[in-house]
Amino acid sequence: MKKAIALIVTVCMMLLLTACGGGKAKDVDLDALAGELTASGAFTMDMSQYAMNADLAAPTYGFDAGDVEKSVFYFVSGTGEEIFLAKAVSEDAAAGLESRCADRVAGQKASLENYAPDAIPRLDNAITVRQGQYVIFVVANDSAVAQTIVDKYVK
Repeated sequence: MKKAIALIVTVCMMLLLTACGGGKAKDVDLDALAGELTASGAFTMDMSQYAMNADLAAPTYGFDAGDVEKSVFYFVSGTGEEIFLAKAVSEDAAAGLESRCADRVAGQKASLENYAPDAIPRLDNAITVRQGQYVIFVVANDSAVAQTIVDKYVK
């Protein structure tokens, strides 16, 4: 009887441990996320009017275009507000994109501090999330609203 109970407990523990193991990262619908963000009112401008060609993201952020499978990019000059959503070709490439987003914040702060100082608090509250191959970067006027939307897609 003791052996049977020990076996059952062991099997249960193994099942619990495998259920907690990494697994595949959740897929993120970049277009749906972009749609919710642009419609959220979290930005000072109507971001849907500022969709950029995805090919412009690579030179803007300084990454190799071959590192990205798909991206969505919105940018408003002078406000600091932007949306960059990407699915990288690998988790390593995603880590590189995440680093480029941090560089982007620093560059934008330096660029905007003298002629658009109201953009600096937005940049201070920039949202950068990396989940598996996905990178989500959002600079919004209301970062709490934007964060709530992002959380729906990554948690």
